[in-house]
Amino acid sequence: MPTSIPSVPARRDRKKLNGARRMALVALCLLLLVCGAGAGFSYVVSGRVQAGIDADLAQEAQNGRKLSCATREFFGFPFRIAMRCDAPRLEIERPSGKVVLSAARLTGVAQIYDLNHVIIEAQGPLSFEAPGVSDTEADWHSLLMGLVAQGGVLDHADMAVEGPSLRVRNGQNMLTTQAERFELHARRDRGRSPEDGAVELSSKLVRLASPLLDGILGEATPADADIDVSISKVAALQPLAPSASSAPLERWRLAGGTVRVAAANLAKGSLKAGASGELQLDELHRVTGRLDTSLEGAEAAVTRLGLPAGALAFLKLNGGKLHLPVTMANGRMAVGPISVARLIPLY
Repeated sequence: MPTSIPSVPARRDRKKLNGARRMALVALCLLLLVCGAGAGFSYVVSGRVQAGIDADLAQEAQNGRKLSCATREFFGFPFRIAMRCDAPRLEIERPSGKVVLSAARLTGVAQIYDLNHVIIEAQGPLSFEAPGVSDTEADWHSLLMGLVAQGGVLDHADMAVEGPSLRVRNGQNMLTTQAERFELHARRDRGRSPEDGAVELSSKLVRLASPLLDGILGEATPADADIDVSISKVAALQPLAPSASSAPLERWRLAGGTVRVAAANLAKGSLKAGASGELQLDELHRVTGRLDTSLEGAEAAVTRLGLPAGALAFLKLNGGKLHLPVTMANGRMAVGPISVARLIPLY
């Protein structure tokens, strides 16, 4: 015979506990269902991305641009889609011969909810081979690039390179140029009409150390440079198949392409130079246009370059500052009223 009778509150507590367990079980089932659906969605999307990449690579190969990887791997599921390409090699067929670029690794990552924003990381060194070109190799501490598309079209791109360096063979020696940081930003120029098809480029170079530039200017101080330009008719510069009858620059010239230099600046020690203006190509493939330039602290450079003594005297009369237009027309370049050089065709 029972010696005690369970109280009603204990029965209620057990009911509450059972209810909580059922709710936890339902929540767990829902979580597993969501994760399963997400994984399935990620699997389908990743398959489509892989198929799209393969189709694009096949199309580029038909146009004479073959990109290959020693090994290729897709990973990051279910929240990301990432591709790693080890030892990437790009071969470009040109009438003058094959151009080959190769690097250590490329990695591209996109979040599953925003496939229009891709982050690319590259690991160097990057080697460049082309007919008639000396051994050339670029390297860096880190290189990141962001690509954003809208409506199936690239809207803007950004690249940041930490510790870039460039090595070029000069006889038995390798000349090394290096900098602390390099940035490049490209986006559609919404300040110009859509018919212009213009792209705005902004670039910045921090603490450039170049033996070639040091030798020309006689100044070993690192240089800082930046440039903002707008290039119209960029669609004409898109690479075509090797059998295309005209060069990209010729298609761009025929389309009426122009380069608007909003500002270009160089600072190296006491030397400061700037330029702005507009340039294009003439029928003989020579640069034509005008740049409004400014120069300050160039006395040492004038002496180093062996320019006439009158140029140095003119600089001193103007307090070391100079503002002169540089015009390029009919195959000649003039600084102010004085013709200083003959221009050669670019292609």
